[in-house]
Amino acid sequence: MRMQLLQERANDWRLWSLEGQTSLDEESLIELVDVTGHPVLAGFVMDSDCLVLEGRTRDQETWRACLDRAAMSAYMAENGQSVDDWFLGPEEAAERAVAWARAADLTPVPKAIADVLSKRSDPFVEEDLFQEFLAGLGIDL
Repeated sequence: MRMQLLQERANDWRLWSLEGQTSLDEESLIELVDVTGHPVLAGFVMDSDCLVLEGRTRDQETWRACLDRAAMSAYMAENGQSVDDWFLGPEEAAERAVAWARAADLTPVPKAIADVLSKRSDPFVEEDLFQEFLAGLGIDL
């Protein structure tokens, strides 16, 4: 696994890129939480159209949501699947994300998180929605 540091943020938060990874399985998320002692948030960008989010803390089950549900729905439909089969709905995802942020000693903005989970990306999900999502969690630049 090849890792590249993309960005350093306030309070020792880091954004890393894992080349060739399509997702982190639950075991990997649990291991990262154990090794770092901190909550983990993983994201998988799909052609800059939509993004899979997976979050984990010590005391929380892994939760999965996506950014730009409409684009994700189109990808899922190609394989005869539904976005609702794989991801939490925006309301439940927002609740889990807020709980995750609080467990990470962050100060989340629940309305901002809920809003971004219902938005479309323009133009690139990693440049707009993901950055808004991080800000809503309280992970500042």
